[in-house]
Amino acid sequence: MKLKECSPKLLSDGSERAQAKLARIARWDCINGGARALVLAKRMTRAQFDAYAVVSSAYTAYDGYATDYLAYECPECGCPVIGSDNALGHCSLTDEG
Repeated sequence: MKLKECSPKLLSDGSERAQAKLARIARWDCINGGARALVLAKRMTRAQFDAYAVVSSAYTAYDGYATDYLAYECPECGCPVIGSDNALGHCSLTDEG
């Protein structure tokens, strides 16, 4: 099933928004060159997530997509979720509980 990437602005949690934005910037760095995401990760000392893990995930991916940290829409309900695996399992998890 093809997932649709969504805007980080649609995420409700501020930490998740920052994480998805950093992953997008890191992908942009991979495609066009540069190290803006790495500089931002060094400045994010109070982040509630590991900023270096987000950047290194994108930098080491062959296409620059850090699928664990980007924002995707759930294919069934359209809710924004962090990570491709979480988006695929979003409605199946909410239906069971």
